Amino acid sequence: MSNQKSSEIRIVRGENRFAGASNTDSQINIDLQSQRKNIIEGDRSVLVNIEERFDIERQRSTKFRIAGKLTNIFDNTISGVTSYVPFRNSLYYIDTLNTVTEGSLWKGYPQYDEFTFYRTRGIDGHVSFVNKSASTYNWMMYVSYANGKKEDQYMKHTVNFESGTSVNNFVVTDGVPYYILNRQNAGKNLITFNCGFKHNLKIGDWIYTKNEIEGKRYFEVYSLGDESYGNEDTIFSIFNYGFEDPLFGNYATGNFKRVGNINNKTETTSEYYVRTHKILSEVRNSDLTKMGFERNPFPIKKQLEYSALTPNNVQRTSIKDGSLTVGFSFDEDIDINGLKDNLERPVTELFVTIVNKGYMGWFNNPYVNGNDTGLQVGWDLNFKDNEIDDWWRVDNLNNRDNIPNSYYDLNGERFHYNSNLNKDDVIMGSVCEFNGYEQQETVLSDINHKISYNPQIFDNPSDNLLPEGYTYKPHYSVPLREYSDYIETGDRETVDLVPDYAFFSKNDNQWRWKDIYQYGFIDSNGNGLNNPFLNGCHYPFKEILFLLTPMKKNVNLYNNIIFSPITDDCE
Repeated sequence: MSNQKSSEIRIVRGENRFAGASNTDSQINIDLQSQRKNIIEGDRSVLVNIEERFDIERQRSTKFRIAGKLTNIFDNTISGVTSYVPFRNSLYYIDTLNTVTEGSLWKGYPQYDEFTFYRTRGIDGHVSFVNKSASTYNWMMYVSYANGKKEDQYMKHTVNFESGTSVNNFVVTDGVPYYILNRQNAGKNLITFNCGFKHNLKIGDWIYTKNEIEGKRYFEVYSLGDESYGNEDTIFSIFNYGFEDPLFGNYATGNFKRVGNINNKTETTSEYYVRTHKILSEVRNSDLTKMGFERNPFPIKKQLEYSALTPNNVQRTSIKDGSLTVGFSFDEDIDINGLKDNLERPVTELFVTIVNKGYMGWFNNPYVNGNDTGLQVGWDLNFKDNEIDDWWRVDNLNNRDNIPNSYYDLNGERFHYNSNLNKDDVIMGSVCEFNGYEQQETVLSDINHKISYNPQIFDNPSDNLLPEGYTYKPHYSVPLREYSDYIETGDRETVDLVPDYAFFSKNDNQWRWKDIYQYGFIDSNGNGLNNPFLNGCHYPFKEILFLLTPMKKNVNLYNNIIFSPITDDCE
């Protein structure tokens, strides 16, 4: 039928092929489908440069997958006693020999498992321990962003002196709190302001005081810091030209706002607020893993509890202090398309937000006087060197956040823990200053969460209205893009494509704004970010040093001595 040596097809009758062959009907099916394709003219100009295509996709992408490393550092300093048998049998004991001989209560520390990010065991006779949930008993991790401003947050700055106590009650919009000490430096009379948190001033700036002082409200900054070391960001002075007003007397308190340009007071006076955070993920989206080869220099403190020196006569090993580094990631991309930050600008940073869970029930018993959350919040002005500030009283209705509390009943006791947050929940954040003319937001004080033991479960020697406890920082910034370090300006009538977050200065009759650098761009000063980008998503990496700190941070550790520098032959 066909000739294999040729591409042509021949049809031959059977009788002509060989003797005796029969004739049969044959047919050829002809495929009428076209095998040709028209070339679209536009396709001939498609960009095929890989680097340029990569950059285009990178700049268009608004999705981020956050991961990082967390090192948990903790100092277990609060001991006590408990009559709840499972907790009593699990303590890291103190002076057990005298306890046995004298018949006193078993005193000790809750073990490190109550504070770690990855539990290794439960508590016998208490809640059943599930290995796959090891990273969810103590802490909750979320992704959040700064979405708003809380301008009516009540605050309290209390300063104790030998002669008495000065108390400044204010709202955050009043500005930076301070108390005053008059002093001399190089023969000059100075009025020194000691601030509750960072003042963000530089020499030559001006301050605007909340109260009028001898007919004035504006005063120029003369110097930063005092004779002590390293306090330039919280102490400053103005020159005393002979002020006698008691508002400038020793231990007087007040508030001020920073003024960048005395000749343009209206536009260069800063505003103050507490930044709020909106949650973007669920607690199930976070994943923690042990880092097998990661070590840090902090020791693990453990001891063997002999069976004869335990209340249930069971020998075991207990751990008081530990150190653990874990890797974390979120299994869901965060799309920032359309999101605006607390200043109505495009979102340029996300936050890893960590909140105490405390499911085992040692902590977070809400006070019955109108509070429905066990966690307390505070800022730098609420910490003292060797005592607990009155701000942390459990009956203070102004030191709570929007974190709901739950409980369960077991073995005749009630145990409290913090409930999971959901997407779009809002919690509080740092105290910030924003100067519209300078287009600059500055964090003046990070927020701190405080956890305290439930006195109905674990009794430690502290005032139940002003309990000891531990504080931690909940929000950790993950930069996505950066603003330029210079201000763009343009005339009102001639400039096009001004961003919607730009500030219009009536004094200068022009727009003022800072450009947002593109992904991967680094300027000559090293500003910019270059996070990895793959498969349509950015992958920022965050390292977190998580400090869980006792309330009495600086007992017997504080000094204001400036030590002489070490000199040797290399100097």
